[in-house]
Amino acid sequence: MKWSVGTKIGAGYALALMILVILGVVSYRNTTGLIDAAQMRAHSYQVLENLERVLSTLEAAETGQRGYIIVGEDRYLEPYQSGVSSVKQAIQSLRELTVDNPTQLQRLNALEPLIAVKLAELKETIALRKSKGFDAAVKVVRTDNGKKTMDDARKVIAEMGDEERMLLEQRSNEMKVTSNTTISVIVYGIPFAFALLILVGFWITRTITRQLRESVDQLSTSSAEILATTTQIASGAAETASAVSETTATVEEVKQTAQVSSQKARNVSDSAQKASLVFQGGRKAVEEAMQGMQRIQEQMESIAESIVRLSEQSQAIGEIIATVNDLAEQSNLLAVNAAIEAAKAGEQGKGFTVVAQEIKSLAEQSRQATAQVRTILGDIQKATSTAVLATEQGNKAVQAGVKQTTETGEAIRLLADSVSEAAQAATQIAASSQQQMVGMDQVALAMENIKQASVQNVSGTRQAEIAAQSLHELGQKLSDMIGGKTA
Repeated sequence: MKWSVGTKIGAGYALALMILVILGVVSYRNTTGLIDAAQMRAHSYQVLENLERVLSTLEAAETGQRGYIIVGEDRYLEPYQSGVSSVKQAIQSLRELTVDNPTQLQRLNALEPLIAVKLAELKETIALRKSKGFDAAVKVVRTDNGKKTMDDARKVIAEMGDEERMLLEQRSNEMKVTSNTTISVIVYGIPFAFALLILVGFWITRTITRQLRESVDQLSTSSAEILATTTQIASGAAETASAVSETTATVEEVKQTAQVSSQKARNVSDSAQKASLVFQGGRKAVEEAMQGMQRIQEQMESIAESIVRLSEQSQAIGEIIATVNDLAEQSNLLAVNAAIEAAKAGEQGKGFTVVAQEIKSLAEQSRQATAQVRTILGDIQKATSTAVLATEQGNKAVQAGVKQTTETGEAIRLLADSVSEAAQAATQIAASSQQQMVGMDQVALAMENIKQASVQNVSGTRQAEIAAQSLHELGQKLSDMIGGKTA
């Protein structure tokens, strides 16, 4: 990975800072260790001092007790009285000082009962001297219980003193090691750091100088290339400005042509809109004609149905006429039979003969009327058949007219849709032509701006050429300042 100049300088400062931090941390730890060791030594001295104080106060109390026993005067009790209070204070101080040492606490717990027994023995002998005299007190002293207790107390105090002296020696050795380490760090670490920083500084300086030389060489080369390029760009910019002027004139001509096209597109759009309105009206008329033909078809179908029903009724009338004709024939036959029977009856049957004659006459009239009705009914049926045939032909013609009208309407609808689409397309063409006009205006404005920019570019290129020349001269000066090119 290639480091930049700033990174290398920052790395050098970081290395120096790291070395200072390491030296500071090591020195701080060693100093802290020395302070802790000194405090622990002072602590050990305090314990030894209090042990000496306990022993000396016990001895002073014992001395006061013996003096009082021998002389019997109260002034000899002052060492005893001061010793009793002092030994209690010394024991309390020892307990506070040895609270972090379980071994010493055990010894102190063993020492306190011995001191209590000794003080009780001293108090007892003093009381006996006051109340019973010298011999009673001496008798208790001669039991040697007090001496034995004092010897045990001295032994415990000596053990505690030996423990503290051993700790004191260990702490002294620790202080010696720590102080030697601190001296070594100062004596060897600082020169080593100084030498390392000199080497790093030399490496950074040499590296930066080499990079600067390379950069200056590149700067000189690049400035020469930039100078040649700017010269070419200046000539090219002049040519570009001329070409832009010609392009601006061409764009102006295209703009005028676009204006003519836009006007024609608007005319076509207006004509297409009018044609669309006309075809919309024709489409509506065809739709109304289709609706009229459908209504005619419905009426023809209704007429056909009426004629069919009339034909059916004519057939029913024919059947009734046939029945009436049969009745007339039967009546005629009955009249003949009645006439025969009346002839057989003679005079008595004359009236019945008249009746039979009338029945025969009525039957004959009925036959004639039936024949006339049948003739008329036949004519009616022929006319009905002709009407049915004509109705069917008319219905077919109406269906053909409806079909043709539908096809015509569909054709007109398609034509109207085509005209409408053509009108929309013409409208879109007119809108596009208008947009093209706006675009051509913008292009003309842009070309004018480009023309001005080209003029400015020519001026800027000249200035860039001057700046490139200055940059080339600056590269030469920097190369001379650094000391020439590298080997």
